[in-house]
Amino acid sequence: MAENILTVENLNIAYQGVPAVMDVNFTLERGKVLTIVGESGSGKTTVIRALMGLLPVGGEVTDGTMIFNGHDLRTLSKSEWRAIRGKDMAMIFQDSGSALDPIVRIGKQFRELFKSHIEITNDECDRRAIELLESVSLPNGADILRRYPHELSGGQQQRLCIARCLAVEPEVILLDEPTSALDPISTLKIEELLMELKNKYTIAIVTHNMQQASRIADYTAFFLVGEMVEYGKTKDIFSLPQDKRTEDYITGRFG
Repeated sequence: MAENILTVENLNIAYQGVPAVMDVNFTLERGKVLTIVGESGSGKTTVIRALMGLLPVGGEVTDGTMIFNGHDLRTLSKSEWRAIRGKDMAMIFQDSGSALDPIVRIGKQFRELFKSHIEITNDECDRRAIELLESVSLPNGADILRRYPHELSGGQQQRLCIARCLAVEPEVILLDEPTSALDPISTLKIEELLMELKNKYTIAIVTHNMQQASRIADYTAFFLVGEMVEYGKTKDIFSLPQDKRTEDYITGRFG
């Protein structure tokens, strides 16, 4: 029987008291890929930020439950959030470059990341970092560790951020528009990487790209103006959508 690692029920989120996301329900099975799809401003990123306890100032979950590994995330203390965030659930933001310190070499950034979690030597940090870079198809890891982030392409920066995320071996990886700023070739490489990673990790991806969802997702949730219009197996949604708005979005007639 499939194991649900994350269950969201009747989730409502507001910004300064104004409803932004209403009555969201979905589950995420261990080892599966979920895409959360919809137009800009539909509430997709708001949902995964809520799952990480990272809503912007003025944002709050007003109702519902978010159960992760049997724990209701809404009840966590600040120290409990810190214990989960990054270690058990990790998020890769849309602008991968902004997550990297532009004036610190990549190797030093890996060392700081490892040493914030475990006692480890510099040499061991570098060895593990090179292994992680190779695992996300970034060869010549020793050379990359000597570089600064701006010396990498957008696609390389995105894979670097995924490698950093994997360093602490989270159970769930959340990605916000991971390919929106990439060229088609880099996009396909990232999608291939995500398909490989789902053998070990559970993944949720925010995207506006229904074609991307059709290629990589086991399940898809379609959002429109703060409402989850449709949710189910991706193949079912694409072959026979139950809501006309979903059908219009898939076929490009939306708007």
